[in-house]
Formats: sequence, C-alpha cells, structure tokens
Amino acid sequence: MLSDFDLEGKNKLQKAFYYLKYYGAAYTCKKALRKLGVPVNEESAYMAWCRRTAASKAQLSAQKKDALSEVLSFVIVSEADVDEKEAGWKRQTCRRVSYAKISEETTLRILLQAHAGDYFVFSGKEIRVSPEYLYEISKAACQTVPVSIGSMPNEHEKPADLIYTDEDNCVGNKRFRPFFKPDASMQMLLNFPYLGRCFVIRRSLLEKLAQNADWIRLCGNDWYELSLQAFRFAEHIWHLPKPLFSNLVAAEERQSFVRSLKAENADCLRRYLKSEHIKGSVVLSDVPGFFHAEYAWDETPLVSIIIPNKDHTDDLKLCLDSLKKSDYKNYEVIIAENNSEDEKTFAFYEALTKEDPKIHLTVWEGPFNYSAINNFAVKSAKGDILLFLNNDTECMESRTLGELVSSVLKPGVGACGAMLYYGDSTIQHAGVIIGMGGFAAHALWSLRDREEAYYPFSLCEREVSAVTGACLMVRRSVFEQVGGMEEDFVVALNDVDLCMKIRAAGYQILFNPYAKLYHYESKSRGYEDTVEKQARFQGEIERFQKKWEKEIKQGDPYYNPNLTLHRADYSMDI
Repeated sequence: MLSDFDLEGKNKLQKAFYYLKYYGAAYTCKKALRKLGVPVNEESAYMAWCRRTAASKAQLSAQKKDALSEVLSFVIVSEADVDEKEAGWKRQTCRRVSYAKISEETTLRILLQAHAGDYFVFSGKEIRVSPEYLYEISKAACQTVPVSIGSMPNEHEKPADLIYTDEDNCVGNKRFRPFFKPDASMQMLLNFPYLGRCFVIRRSLLEKLAQNADWIRLCGNDWYELSLQAFRFAEHIWHLPKPLFSNLVAAEERQSFVRSLKAENADCLRRYLKSEHIKGSVVLSDVPGFFHAEYAWDETPLVSIIIPNKDHTDDLKLCLDSLKKSDYKNYEVIIAENNSEDEKTFAFYEALTKEDPKIHLTVWEGPFNYSAINNFAVKSAKGDILLFLNNDTECMESRTLGELVSSVLKPGVGACGAMLYYGDSTIQHAGVIIGMGGFAAHALWSLRDREEAYYPFSLCEREVSAVTGACLMVRRSVFEQVGGMEEDFVVALNDVDLCMKIRAAGYQILFNPYAKLYHYESKSRGYEDTVEKQARFQGEIERFQKKWEKEIKQGDPYYNPNLTLHRADYSMDI
C-alpha cells in the first residue's frame, strides 16, 4: 500500500497520477481545488457518507423483527425531561425502553432502586441518536471476551460493561465534524471527556460503582465523573466505531470541536486522582476543554540516556546542552560511539567526560546497527529507566525529561514517547499508527499542533501502539523482559518492533505532547537516497509486515477504522 508519505520529493505530475490511481478523479479534483485556494465543501461529502452507512428503512424494519431487539431492557437517564422525538428515542428499533429523570439529589443507589434495566443509557442535553442506536448497542452488549480466572484463561466470558460510540455535530438535519474515537483510552479520558454526552453502562457495573464510589456526581458535568469511575472499574469496555449520536449545536459552532470548559470537569478529574491515591495537580490546557494531570511521584529514578553518535559533535553538543536545562536532574548520559572518523570528535568526548560526571562513553566497534548499538550501550547503563535519544534532538522545555518520567512510571506503562517537531515547528512525530502506509507511520506528520481539524490527538497524553526511537523512554525491566531491540532491524522499524513487543507483553505505550523536542531528522545517517539503502529499508518493511501481519490486519486499536491509512491527519477518504 502506498501512502502520502511516499510523495515526498515527487513532482506535481507524479503526485497527480498517484491520487488518480489510488483515490479516484473526484478526490483528485477536490485536492487540486484546495491547492488553488478554492473552498471545497467537506460537509456535503460527510453527509453523503452518513447516508451510505446509515441503516436503511428495510434494515430498520428487519431490526424491529429481530429477536435481538427484545433481549435487553434500557433505561434512558437524563437531567431533564427527554423529548423522545427530538432526541431520537421514539424511533429506536429496540422497544424495551424506559426513562429516568435525575436531579442533584440522585445517587447511583437511588437510580438503581427506582429503575429496572439491563443497561443504562446516560443521555446528555441536546443530543440526537440514530434510529439504530440501541440495536447496535444490543449487538455490542452481547459480544463477550474471555476472562482469565487464576490459571484458566477461558473459564469465563464477560459481556460489555461500558459501551460508547463515535459522534458528530448537527444543525437541523445536517451532520458534520465527526469525532472518530480510539478504542478504550484511559489516558485520553484523563485529558478531556472523550466519551461524549451519550454512553451506556451495564447494571452490574453501576452496582459496583454504587458500592465503591456512590459519591459520584451525576449532574452538571456531562457524565464526566461517571465515565472516569466507570473506566476505573470496568472489566470489558466496548467501542462502536460508528457516529451513532449527534450533538445539536448552534450554527456558529458547526465546525468547532472545542467544548465549553466547565470548572466542574476539572474538579471531577481532581476527585478521580484522589480516589486512585495519586498525588498531582490538574492543569488547564491553553485550549479550552482540555486538561493535563501532572503527577507528583515520590521517586526520582535514575534515567540512563543513551545517545548513539558518529562525529556530528555540533548536533551532539546542542542535544546535551538542552538536557542540562532539565528540571529533572537524576540522569546519566551514555554516548554510544560508533566509528567516528574525525579526530576532533574524540577530543570532544574527552572534554565532555572530564567536565560533566553525568556523561560516559562506550564504544561500539561493529558496523552501524541501531539496534545492536543500543543493546550494547544498555549494558553500561545504571538506571532503572532507559531513554533512547537521537543526537539530532533538542529539548524545547525544561519539563520535557520529567514529563517522560512521569508517563513511564504510571502503572501498566512500559514505554513512552514525546512530541517531536521539525525546525519549522511542524510535527515530525505524535505517536505511531500501525498499518499506516501499509506498515507504520508517524501521526500528524508535517502538520501543526493547534489545528482544530485533528483535535484531540495533538493535545492529549494518550495510549498509542508505538513511538519513535528518536526519543523513546522504557522501563529497563520491561526492555530486558522483551529481549531488547531486534538486531535484524538494522536501521528502520526497530523502535516500532520494540513497542509492539512491549504491548504484546501486556504493557501500554504512551505519547506525551507535553514532552517537546526538536528533531533535526536524519542529519546523522542521511535519507534513503541510494539503491542499497532503499533495498535495505524495503527488506525491513517486509520483515516487519511478516512478523506483525495479524496486528496490521486487525488495525491499530488507537486509530479509528473510519479514518484513512493514506494520510496522517486523522481524516476520512471522502
């Protein structure tokens, strides 16, 4: 599969041929018009997509007759009297529906005592659901996953505890600005209420919440407090990748993603941190509606920063000078020297190690192999945390190293990465998407970080499938558990392969946009600009595709299947 990443350096005719071949004439014309500055109506294209993918009248009729429509009972929970027709509940193909109006005095115990139902739908103000909403929820609710009990991996199966869907905005009957969400992402939820104002919770989970967190405030925060605690206690979270409800917005808000910031939401997050016994503070983002939970860890483990280097002392000095400005002081630097040819380089090393006791030198005498060099350097590292860092990077802020440490120390996290920028402040890396371009590619590559078109993915600390080795922090114990970097990946994809192994071992990978670095990419080793380099690169791609074929076919769980695999901008191919 080709992607837009393959067009770097191509001329206009080559690009036009590519778009015609892989996207068709209509898409190519729209792209050409945009380049010429002619506005193109994306709303009409999305509306056409909605019409194609929505349940037809025949399908809705069949759903009403399907036994599944009578299997489960639903309670629609709202803070106000529900307008059944306007909200879309009267058109549902599932019929076992009742309604619960709540107030400030309503607790989970009161709600459960007053209403019988298998699943409770928490429906916010000014939303409209699709006619097939409850039927699709019923299908998801009947999905089960194996649950390990002791040493018996398939002894029990659990139905979904928490179910959520994608969403969009709506004025009248016109729908636009879809938000295609990732699968379950607790870290994203800690940045903003991404489940939206309509989601579904199984009765048994609500009963568990009533026992353990009956202080949950149901009113005034669009269910944010409830969603945080539901994520905390749920055993099985199901994401339906379909925009099955719409936010009814004013015409002037039609393309806006940013939601009105409520002080109550920040308080919800503070209470969540307290309930998990997490020390920290909640900081409001510069973009209204988003937060950042800054954890305050009691420990400050030693971080071993490993930097492979061959000559390029100017780049290395810039990198090291930026590290000296870090607020996080407990680190060492291991320069992994690899076949430098300039005598001045070794004089530079000698001066560095004399001036700064944090800096050490280890020498790899073999040919360039990124994986082997780093595996070798780890043997000299003393820290419990490893940071693999390119010599052509520069920390932009003093908080960067501390932010990475904060991410990697979170329970269940094995590794994390940073937001990397090119020198012109466009994004070089915001996490890695598996399957992009046929194997893997950087999210938001070459874009800007404050474009509303792809909020919240540029703003939130969140789970990702992989991060780049240009700045990759990993727990040493996890690195050793998975066997380090695969040395068959000499130059490319060793970082993504390492992350895939870490995830396969049961750990999470986080992307932290508050850890920021410049990455003056490929200054050290150059681009794939020779036949030999291109052949090697293609071989490593094929090796990666074969090794992780199943995962590539399944799709990246943190990248919605409705989004394109040709571009990194979280857009659709419409």
